Amino acid sequence: MSQTENFAAVLEWLTAHHPDAGVGAQPQTLTTADYPGGLVFSSQPGNGPVEPVYLLFKNIQEMKAIGGVSDHEYGADGMDEHHPLPAPFSAERLQGAEGSHADICAAFRAYIYGNSAQVKDYEAILNEKRFPMRVALYAGEDITVTANNPLIVEDKGNHGDPVVLTYRNVTVERGGRIIFKTNGAIRSEKMILAENSKEINIENRGGNGSDGASGRSGNDGALGVAGSSGVDNKNSCASQATSGTAGGHGTAGTDGAQGVNGGVAHDVSVVPGEVVGKIVVLSQGGDGGNGGNGGNGGGGGNGGSGGASTKQCGAGNGGDGGDGGKGGNGGNGGNGGDGGNVYITYTHSTETIKATALGGKGGSGGAAGAAGAAGSGGSGSTAGSSGKSGAAGNLGNSGQSGKAGKVFINGVPQI
Repeated sequence: MSQTENFAAVLEWLTAHHPDAGVGAQPQTLTTADYPGGLVFSSQPGNGPVEPVYLLFKNIQEMKAIGGVSDHEYGADGMDEHHPLPAPFSAERLQGAEGSHADICAAFRAYIYGNSAQVKDYEAILNEKRFPMRVALYAGEDITVTANNPLIVEDKGNHGDPVVLTYRNVTVERGGRIIFKTNGAIRSEKMILAENSKEINIENRGGNGSDGASGRSGNDGALGVAGSSGVDNKNSCASQATSGTAGGHGTAGTDGAQGVNGGVAHDVSVVPGEVVGKIVVLSQGGDGGNGGNGGNGGGGGNGGSGGASTKQCGAGNGGDGGDGGKGGNGGNGGNGGDGGNVYITYTHSTETIKATALGGKGGSGGAAGAAGAAGSGGSGSTAGSSGKSGAAGNLGNSGQSGKAGKVFINGVPQI
């Protein structure tokens, strides 16, 4: 079955190859207006109001046929190769490797969404390590996505587990949006969207990274202890007043934590037979989290006052003030995630498709922690010296932006 087969052909293929999958058991007509805040289609059960049915793909060839991009889309008259390729295959090197090995993951993506001939040597090990594979399916006759109630397609585990949507008619009303947060596919006979739309209605997005935690402020130094007064004899000083002790030094603030990197957007294949209205598609990696602020340095303790003077004895000297602690460094911002690829293949459209592909933005660096204040010298016959102010921390560095993905319309790159 080719990548451009319509809904009816896909449903026929599913019925023939997966008769026990439960296709037809889900609601045949859905509108997201019935689900305030949005309808979730998850790759796992129990995460949305509509439960998925599961296809058990025996091998990667089957999975490419139902949810990937046809090899025919590549070549002299089609798309250029654009997926990162793994290292040349070596059975000896990959002996005992897990299915999550970097080369096996790269080969998997290139096989499903690229020209599988480029990684043909990996076909056997992909089938051995990754299959059979269970894939979530949502199927029916009609689904309508309304404004402010998006259709969210996701994998709660953030592993990119694919989700396939197969509906005869997919309608996205003005202000509605289909949001992919995992690898996915849409197969339909017709996709109906708002005319002359300027609003994004199909979005492929990596998750945003969380902000780093702020550093803890340093502790203030202990206050110096005041000296004791002198002791008088009748006509003389029997015991001189003692000096105040020095104030303790403030401790340094801790560094802010680095922001978490933005998530990488996955790959999405959309194959409507006919498009009525305007598709406005965005593919963007997740933004990196901001770095945490550095903790402030603790203040130096004030020096203790010298012992008080008496009739016969002078006052003691004041203790020196403690030094302020250094401010913590701001955490670095997380890097933005790379954008994913979106493949839209149709036979007829009433309007030109608008496409944007971006990498995620890097997070901002955290603010530097302030220097701890110097402690004051204690008073006395000779006042104590003030401590030194601590140094401020350093500002965190901003994260790097992710690389933009690509959007292909009938095999033609738009970005």
